[in-house]
Amino acid sequence: MKKIIAANWKNNGSKEFIKNYFDYFAKNLNNTNKNEIIFFPPDLYMDQIDKYSKKLNFSLGGQNFTSSGDDFTLTGGTSSKMFIDNGCSHILIGHSEMRLYGFDTYTPANLLCFTRDHLQAILCVGEDHNDKKNNHTSEKISKQLKDLYENEFIPKKVIIAYEPVWAIGSGKIPTLDNISFIHRFIKNNILEKLPSLKEKDIMVLYGGSVNLKNAKDILSAPHVDGVLIGGASLEVKEFTSICNLKI
Repeated sequence: MKKIIAANWKNNGSKEFIKNYFDYFAKNLNNTNKNEIIFFPPDLYMDQIDKYSKKLNFSLGGQNFTSSGDDFTLTGGTSSKMFIDNGCSHILIGHSEMRLYGFDTYTPANLLCFTRDHLQAILCVGEDHNDKKNNHTSEKISKQLKDLYENEFIPKKVIIAYEPVWAIGSGKIPTLDNISFIHRFIKNNILEKLPSLKEKDIMVLYGGSVNLKNAKDILSAPHVDGVLIGGASLEVKEFTSICNLKI
């Protein structure tokens, strides 16, 4: 079954790293399932990575959106049109790290720009340790999903990345039953609020300490449509092996 395998490089990479990475990736990728592979590199390296995208049949995404570029100016900002000009088709919004450190420039109104500019948004949601401890996971996620419902958001498809904040970089993940439960909760929540959508229109990815040891089990869990991988995506052998998994 086709899945989304996404690599979030965060603030990592170099010209030498990219060359070595994709030399190996090109020789060893055997994506028989034809999974949808997406790379989210730092802005500065997008143009270099885009050179490999068509040959290797993967998509490119931006890590943080700041403006549409028409009616808003921001020193250090990156507009949706700039991402598209550099080969991007996807954009991450609301990532927990960006929210935590105050760098997230995403606003609900910006969702309208994605439809107009043809960028596919991936909205990150997830609970922190205190939410988990106090059994507020569903409540927290419902609040984070609210942005989809309070705007005239007409997506090509809805992609949500469920990333429990307490799991990111910790080596710990929820149980597979919990992952399936939350993914189903997210889909049902969206379907209730946006009844014009069908379940097939909603993709929910899991992120948080995904690696080669647990990726196949996570990808095989009910209601899981893919994974968003951080640290393990920087290890080209490990990430290539995940892309080659048969689910």
